[in-house]
Amino acid sequence: MGKIKLDFHIHSYHSPDGNMKSMDILENAITNNLDVISVTDHNSTKGGIETRNLAEKKDMPIKVIVGQEVLTDSGEIIVLNIEEEIPKHLTLEETLSYGKKGFIIAPHPFDKFRKGIGHAINSVKDEIDAIEVFNSRTIMSNHNKLAKTYAKINNIPGVAGSDSHFAEELGSSYFILDSKKSINSIFKSIEEGKISIYGRQTGIKPHLKTSMIHFFK
Repeated sequence: MGKIKLDFHIHSYHSPDGNMKSMDILENAITNNLDVISVTDHNSTKGGIETRNLAEKKDMPIKVIVGQEVLTDSGEIIVLNIEEEIPKHLTLEETLSYGKKGFIIAPHPFDKFRKGIGHAINSVKDEIDAIEVFNSRTIMSNHNKLAKTYAKINNIPGVAGSDSHFAEELGSSYFILDSKKSINSIFKSIEEGKISIYGRQTGIKPHLKTSMIHFFK
C-alpha cells in the first residue's frame, strides 16, 4: 500500500476529437509520474484495450484501466473496467444498467457546454460510484465547484480528470490515492474517500485545437 497518482479521463485517436496513439499516452503519462490511467474514448473501448495491452506487452511501469465515455440522451457518463462497448444515445438509466458491473463516473456533470448530465444526476446518484469534481477542460471554474459541492453534499467520492485529447494536456489534473495498484484496491480506496485532488484548467487552447482536429489526425 502506498500513494499512487491517477487520471481516469484520457482520449486516444479512437475518439473523433483525439489524436494520441497508445505509446504517446503511455510515455507522456509516465513522464508525468502517473501510476494508473484510464483511456476513455467516446463510445469506444478500443483505445483502452489497445493501450492496456501495449503497456502489459512492454512491461511498462503503469496500470491502464479500460474505459469509455458514453453519450446518453442526458449527457455523458464514464464507465470503467468493462470491455464491451455500450451503445450510445440510450437513456441514462439504460446506460447505467449496461455499466453496472463496472465503475461509473459522472464527468464534468455541471458543465453546460460539454454534455454534462446536469440535474439528471439526481435520479441516478445512488448508482454513481464517483463524480469528476475537477476537469481540466472545463472553462468556467464554477462548473467544477458545482460538481465538488454536489459530491460533498451527497457523499459521493470525487475524482479529477485531465480530459486529455492531446499529449500536452496529460498531467494537467489527477488525483492521489493511498492504495495498491490493483483495480479492486483502487476502486475500494475511492469508495472510502481516500482521495486528494490536484488540477489546473487548460483554458481555451485545447478546445481550439480540437476544433481543428482534422489537421492533426
